[in-house]
Amino acid sequence: MTSWKELAPEVHHFEFEVPGVQQFSFTPGQFISVVEPVNGKEITRAYSIASPRGSNSFSLCLNHVPDGIVSTYLFDLRPGDEIDIHEPLGYFTLRHPGRRAVFVATGTGIAPFRSMLLDHLPAIQPHITLLFGVRYEHGLLYREEFEELARRYDTFRFMPTITRPTESWKGLTGRVQQHLDEALALQTADEIVNVDVYVCGLKEMVDSVRKELKQRGFDRKQIIYEKYD
Repeated sequence: MTSWKELAPEVHHFEFEVPGVQQFSFTPGQFISVVEPVNGKEITRAYSIASPRGSNSFSLCLNHVPDGIVSTYLFDLRPGDEIDIHEPLGYFTLRHPGRRAVFVATGTGIAPFRSMLLDHLPAIQPHITLLFGVRYEHGLLYREEFEELARRYDTFRFMPTITRPTESWKGLTGRVQQHLDEALALQTADEIVNVDVYVCGLKEMVDSVRKELKQRGFDRKQIIYEKYD
């Protein structure tokens, strides 16, 4: 590990370098599995890569789970410490870069979307809306980065929403499900066929959003999802 920083209470961003290679090969949206030996057994946990391609480094974004073996192990790391990982895997990747996409995330489910946005927006400027829901304003991980991307790229729209806002919060409130129609921005029913929706977060949210999308007429192939629990 080269460095880490706190993004929110009990949420850290970690930077790692992979020795011996010029470029760490993965597809934005994929995950790596961190290996922690415990009592002679290998315990592995999968974490989405939160950074773009182009170097021999990668980053992770994760919660500290109080009784979590691997998250506690990672939170105890210091710069210079090494970890064992399995090669990147997963199919939660941008399937059709030429189509309009809506990203729906809650909490640390934002990690794979950060990787996709930082990688794809500079390269091909796809039309993407990010609907990101958290409880509190301080939980909007990477907020300044996403706001800057929205200023820089006309094809990117950032929609943060808070379920427990303070009086000073002037943005969207409530769960992501309440803002799906605004994020989809469908002018006619026929436009559905040209939109893919990517959903990442806890099981309850993912299942709820999938149900909402199916009720709106989305085909299951247009709904790409990954659950964090």
